[in-house]
Amino acid sequence: MNPETARERLLKIIRHQKPDRMPYAYGGPRQSTFQAWRKQGLSEEQERNWHSFVGADGGMGIGMFYQGPLPPFIEKVLEEKDNKRIWTDCMGATRVDAINQPTAGFATRSYLRYPVESRQDWEAMKSRYDPHTPERTNPTPDAERLYKSLNPDGYRQYYAGTCWRDLADACSRADVPVTAGCYGPYWAVRDWCGFLGLSLMLKEQPGLVHDMMEHWTWFVMELFDEPLRHIQVDVFCLSEDMAFKTQAMMSLADMREFMLPRYRRLYRFFGERGVKCVTMDSDGYNGQILDVFHPEALDGICPLEIAAGNDPETFLRRYPRIFLEGGIDKRELRFTKERVRAEVVKRYRAARRYGGYIPSVDHGVPPDIPLRNFLYMVELIQGFARGEDLDTYEPPCELERQLGPIEEMFDPARAIEEAYGH
Repeated sequence: MNPETARERLLKIIRHQKPDRMPYAYGGPRQSTFQAWRKQGLSEEQERNWHSFVGADGGMGIGMFYQGPLPPFIEKVLEEKDNKRIWTDCMGATRVDAINQPTAGFATRSYLRYPVESRQDWEAMKSRYDPHTPERTNPTPDAERLYKSLNPDGYRQYYAGTCWRDLADACSRADVPVTAGCYGPYWAVRDWCGFLGLSLMLKEQPGLVHDMMEHWTWFVMELFDEPLRHIQVDVFCLSEDMAFKTQAMMSLADMREFMLPRYRRLYRFFGERGVKCVTMDSDGYNGQILDVFHPEALDGICPLEIAAGNDPETFLRRYPRIFLEGGIDKRELRFTKERVRAEVVKRYRAARRYGGYIPSVDHGVPPDIPLRNFLYMVELIQGFARGEDLDTYEPPCELERQLGPIEEMFDPARAIEEAYGH
């Protein structure tokens, strides 16, 4: 019998069926993480070919779908002092950034003012969010020069990607999962109003919040309608990041009033266009979100941050049809290999018992995780994915033997000192 493809495996897991093996999925290191790992023996070639080096199954996207304002706001620096910059960004928000980021990829910023505070502001903003603007899906020539930004991590910055039309044939033939995603209604409105502004508007200007979330729902459906009629997408992920450590950022009543009707429509929209699984990406505690949206408007959620109080096994028991990704506590990867092993075993034990779950690191992989620990986790996951015994299997550590010598380990205090000079 031929081995299943990565795409077939994912679809089986989503359906709570048993694949021939679990996916090789680990989690994504950020720029500062690779910078730290280069000093721990990772070569330039290994970094450049990272997915091949660690043997990740991978996946395929469906092209560029720019979701920021067009035209973007004109960026303006208001003040620079020491390592801080006060400026207005391409989204129209006034904010404070570290000029030299201590950990690139995990940007340090705070916001002073957001562009939408009133209905008049919203009417002006709405004109920048036309889903039919050609530049959203067709790369603008010379985009790097025209849309150059001070944004340290590229957030919502215009980028010139590949048009979905040029990927349609490759997606239809793909042996790897085909995925797509966009910002959800909460994320979009928070970008316009800020967390505090949106929270107050829910009580003081509820009609305005309804209008903004309604526009975004329409925007998403218009933006993705034609592409999804031509490309078979396996998983569509709505990014929200709408939770704290132990609570959602909206009450259950507000989620049901403002978001659930839009999520029902989006869920139906994606399903009618052949999407097999609709998920949400939300940091923080996910339990209340799932109580509201699953199963009628969401099939799954990620990344299951353990520090926020999430427990994959609890969710798998509570929601028997759920699809989960993540849940390997990144904090445990900082210490000994024994602790790494115990954490990975715990998550794989739940995955084997309940199905519907792909364990991987529970958010971006930060630079304080030692490279050798991460590669040990990679080989553990590969072994457990193939069915090795959870109690006795010990990986061969072949990846570690391919590394160069350690020059220095990451020191967060030193990274801050180098960025801020004190």
